Amino acid sequence: MLFPHEACERSSFGFKYMSGAGLPVRLINIGWDRVTSEAYRWHGLQRGGGYVVFQYTLNGKGMLRDGEKEYAVPKETGFLTVVPGDQEYYLPEDAGEWEFLYVVVHGVDAINHATEIIRQMGPVLSFREQQEPVKTLSRLYAEVYGNPQLDKFTISARLYEWLMGLHRITEGRDIVRETEELPGPIRAAVKLIKGSYMKDLAIEDLAEAAGLTKFHFCRQFHKKTGLKPSQYLRKIRVEQAAWLLRHTDKTVETVARDCGFVYANYFIKVFRLLVGATPIEYRAGKKVDPVYFLRVEP
Repeated sequence: MLFPHEACERSSFGFKYMSGAGLPVRLINIGWDRVTSEAYRWHGLQRGGGYVVFQYTLNGKGMLRDGEKEYAVPKETGFLTVVPGDQEYYLPEDAGEWEFLYVVVHGVDAINHATEIIRQMGPVLSFREQQEPVKTLSRLYAEVYGNPQLDKFTISARLYEWLMGLHRITEGRDIVRETEELPGPIRAAVKLIKGSYMKDLAIEDLAEAAGLTKFHFCRQFHKKTGLKPSQYLRKIRVEQAAWLLRHTDKTVETVARDCGFVYANYFIKVFRLLVGATPIEYRAGKKVDPVYFLRVEP
């Protein structure tokens, strides 16, 4: 079984909130449906507004008209739209059926995130290679289906997870939560970086450790980590430098050298770019809150 919703029956669920506006991301409707009539048609200017609609095709095909453009929405794709707007989605004559998971989400955060995702990717997204956001919605459907007591805060957290999954797709990144989940070749390169960041590592060294050509290695590394190999190496070096600055009395020059930076001036420039403070400011707790270990995210 690929998706959790497949253990349930097709249904739909609506939500009303007694506390008014409330959360900035809140669920209005979620459902699993199959339509076969060409009478199925929704228009974004003929219904209430202020919400986001997402519909993922499980089988068959749908169509989305967004302004003057038309998009097919076949299996393993989904459309994202903000209502109100000049768009409509419908079952085309040649489709026969359209089976889909759908969600309607209200709230300013939902609209802002969806607007940015559409700006970057367009209204139709492919999930052929990256299905995690769809699995998140599938899990939410199964939870709503099986647990009438599921509270609005848990539901909102699931919706944020779904939105962040869509953002991850806009960056061209796969879902990889732990180093152990990385493919073997990329894991080998990451291990080399973390164990030898203080040395003069070249891209060729990392590609050799991964057993890949330089070109293929760079593409796969970026896809799995969201960073170029050189950026990842810089990230690890800066994280280690931040730890040394906070927990030792080593000079900035020594920290730079111990973390693989040949020139202290370049180290200071890179550190300030990634951390938002110079090494001396970071050590003194200025501009950045003191923490035991600093993580630099892409």
